[in-house]
Amino acid sequence: MTRSQLISAVAEEARVEARVVETVMDTMFDTITEQLKAGEKVTIAGFGRFEMRPRKTKAFTNPKTKVSSRLEPTVIPGFKASGLLKDKLSR
Repeated sequence: MTRSQLISAVAEEARVEARVVETVMDTMFDTITEQLKAGEKVTIAGFGRFEMRPRKTKAFTNPKTKVSSRLEPTVIPGFKASGLLKDKLSR
């Protein structure tokens, strides 16, 4: 499902204009992004938790050039589904 398809589906289900759904969705994603940048976790009850996760140094070899390199440690965004979401998906 694409972003525009999601907006249309939510607008139809909630019986509101698509532009309102788009504004709310953009604001929600911007807020989640800002909280993650600030090092905060974002928990949505019944859905899951967004958080920044550390990634260790990683060695890799470019298969084309056979040159070995390493990726420096960093933090990456992660998502953990709630138990309720997992239960809904397993039905």
